[in-house]
Parts: sequence; C-alpha cells; structure tokens
Amino acid sequence: MKIKILFLGSHLKSYHCFRYLIENFSNIEIVGIVPHINQPPIRFDQDIVAYAKAKKIPILELKDLAGITCDLGISLMFDAKLPPEIVDLPKRGFVNIHLAPLPQLRGVNGIYHAIRLAREKKYSRYAVTLHYMDATLDTGPIIDKMTLPLFEDDTAQSLHVRACDKVYELFVRNIGRLIKNRTSLKSKSQKGIGMYYFKKDLAHEIDINWPAEKIYDNVRALTFPGKPKPFISVGPYRIYLSLENI
Repeated sequence: MKIKILFLGSHLKSYHCFRYLIENFSNIEIVGIVPHINQPPIRFDQDIVAYAKAKKIPILELKDLAGITCDLGISLMFDAKLPPEIVDLPKRGFVNIHLAPLPQLRGVNGIYHAIRLAREKKYSRYAVTLHYMDATLDTGPIIDKMTLPLFEDDTAQSLHVRACDKVYELFVRNIGRLIKNRTSLKSKSQKGIGMYYFKKDLAHEIDINWPAEKIYDNVRALTFPGKPKPFISVGPYRIYLSLENI
C-alpha cells in the first residue's frame, strides 16, 4: 500500500526536496501540494507547481484540505500557520522544517534575531530544525536538527544561504525514516525550555546612541539584497546604513 503524502511549500529548497521525494520513493502517493501563499522568487526550471502539474499531482489551497486523507504531512518553509484541523489530518503526523533553532527562535525572521542577539545570548551556533507540528506555532517535538556556525561577521544574507543549504541535507537524512515508520518517529519535547516569539515586522531604525557593537550587529542582521535597509533618523531625513559606511 502506498503512503499518502500531503506536501506544503514552494520555496526553492522545497522544490529540491520534493523532487528528491518523487525520484527516490516508489511507495508513495502525493495527494496534493499547497504552494506558498506569497511565492518567493524562483527560476522557471525550479517551479514546484509546474513540476507537480507535469506529474499530474493536484495543486491545492489550504481551503481545499478539509476532506484530504493522508498518512504524512510535510511542510517545508511554508509561509502560513496551519489550523489545528489541518495539522491533525495525517495519521503519522505533520512535520515541518523550520529555518531556525528550536525552541530558541520560534516564528519568523529567526536569522535576523539570531544575529542581533548573538552577543547578548552568547549564540555561536545556528540550526535548522525538523519537528512535528502541533496546534501552536513551532512548539511541536523535535525530530532532528542540523547545526552550523554563527560567525561574528555573518549578515542576514550569508547566514540565510548557509542555513538553506542545510534544509535539503536534513530532509534527505530523515525522509526515508518518516516514510518507513508506521508511527511517529522518536522526538524530543520542547516543554520546559526557554523560548522566544517574534513578530513579522523588523525594526529598521537604528539608534545612533546605541553602543557601536549593537549598531554593527543590527546592521548585519538587516543586510540582505532587495530588502529594506537599516537607517538612522536625522530630523526629517533618513540616512541609510550599510556595513561599508559604519
């Protein structure tokens, strides 16, 4: 009997993981794929929707999932919180790859917060985490994680690139076990451990009175091509900052 899988996400790394899944396991049936709500930029030849359509796999929206029957749910960097009734659909659980260490950095913008808090919290490592989903955001039991160094000169871009490289590796290391096991894998509860919650909005305004290291760290945390730049306010004017001018 084939394992029925529901797949969420259309990030570039989602595409590579999805393709690995299709090409390496014959005992599965993808019952549907739900793309990102806000699609990140992708190349035409790395479009998971086009690839799924070519394989005659249904393209769904969250509102279509109420009647779906599946054994395993997979969320890869998906950009929306799932309601409990969707999380509970798969018989073997819904797993998620979170682009940050858990439980330390739940929610969004983990890379930004890791860099700006590194000195205060003494972070020298970062991680990408595979965990089971539950009714609350990023609080489910941890299955596995891959760590990487957090460098003192990391920017949001450099750390994001290296963290994303771990997504595929983490997926490949665990997907066989997830498909083979008829029940949930051994995992570690997050209960009783310190945790943080962060909102989507980032604070781009820099206070010129902050210590030099805090200014430097906040600018690094906000350095990402194509994203809004950090700035200081001088009267009615804004002076935008980069690592070259601080």
